[in-house]
Amino acid sequence: MKLSEKILRAALGVLILLSLVLTYAIWLSPTSKTANVNTSKQAVKNDQNYAKATDAFLPIRGIWNVAEGKFQTSSENLLATTQARLTEGTYGQLHEVAQNTEEIKEYYNLDDGIELNYEGGFLLSEYVKVFDMPVSLDSLKEGTKITFSQIQVDFAKKKIRFLNYNKGTVYEATISADFTGLTTIFQKNQTRYLAMSDEDPVVPRLLRTKDRVRLKKYSYILTTQSYSLFRNAFFRNPDQAKGEEEASGTRSFVSGHEELMMDEQKRLVTFKGELPTDLTNESVYSQSFNYVSRLGTAVGNLRYFDHHEGQINYRIFVEGYPVFSNSSKGKMSVKVEQDPDASTPQVTIETSMDTVQVPIPSDEEVELPSTLEVENNLAAVGIDLTKVQNYIIGYSWQDIDGVNKLVALTPEWFVKYDNTWYPANQLMQGNLETGAN
Repeated sequence: MKLSEKILRAALGVLILLSLVLTYAIWLSPTSKTANVNTSKQAVKNDQNYAKATDAFLPIRGIWNVAEGKFQTSSENLLATTQARLTEGTYGQLHEVAQNTEEIKEYYNLDDGIELNYEGGFLLSEYVKVFDMPVSLDSLKEGTKITFSQIQVDFAKKKIRFLNYNKGTVYEATISADFTGLTTIFQKNQTRYLAMSDEDPVVPRLLRTKDRVRLKKYSYILTTQSYSLFRNAFFRNPDQAKGEEEASGTRSFVSGHEELMMDEQKRLVTFKGELPTDLTNESVYSQSFNYVSRLGTAVGNLRYFDHHEGQINYRIFVEGYPVFSNSSKGKMSVKVEQDPDASTPQVTIETSMDTVQVPIPSDEEVELPSTLEVENNLAAVGIDLTKVQNYIIGYSWQDIDGVNKLVALTPEWFVKYDNTWYPANQLMQGNLETGAN
């Protein structure tokens, strides 16, 4: 036998032995068994399809202040990309630079940079946690209680700011980030932005759309969710919930101090119960999202919209725009409050059994007036513009007569007037009786 053949056989024997050792390590070792258990648990968690906080708490509008002018987008994809760039930045120490409504006026205008806006106030510590921002709040007095509604990234001064217009506060820190990349997001997607004019003289911090806005109408197939979805998402021990159906068409489930009511006629879901003990020290945003997350995407793309009198409101968003209706459809409200007669905080949830998930393609568009036209029309019918707090484009939920399983979503302007949202067309008729839900 040649020497080369002996070497080859010896090498082959070593490889076979190595293969047997690796097989043992993979299939029989204790480490392997532990890994299999963890993988199984992860698979179960993924099957539950929990919603992500980074989606639910994404800012709802972004404004690029660049050399060409001011441009606004509601694109979730562009906003998420922008937020990801900010997460990669390096930040200095946050400190307060404005403390009242007069001092904050200095920060109304931004010439070179971007602004990310929430409709309702958001907790700064929650923002830092959700998006894993490398920003420290340790040196701030009551840093865990600071709220804001706008983020400013000032390219020229290399600053990031968190503004609260209601309180007049501004917190600022230095920022080192990829400003060129942030500008490129606009340059590569200009067709997805609306050109904006200078600030509104009635509400100085608001911008107006320069031109009329064209948006698509949508038709969606209506989906009615089963009771098991809400039972499993809201109850602490859903398997223990006992259900019964009443003659009125209302189905109810009870477990301990928790109760779920489903009204077939109003299509309304109401839950009342006690907050889980592991959430008692969390913020109201984390507490409410605990229930939203467990619904997953089954009820549509729910995102945080606003916070009013202790109630957190989430809305379904379509193409980056919130959905409004004259009922609970398209919305989920969560209220956490301390009942003096109870040792545990109480939770109340309202949402709809109905949701929209499957769009029916259509090329039909609606042309909306500019913001200035809306203002002029409101003023013409005697609406007090000083009580106008905001304007937003949203989709109006309309059940189609005679078609039980089809919903029309039509874009229109909505106006926040004296702390209530109204369709602009309704305000123009002087109707202040009911707002948009």
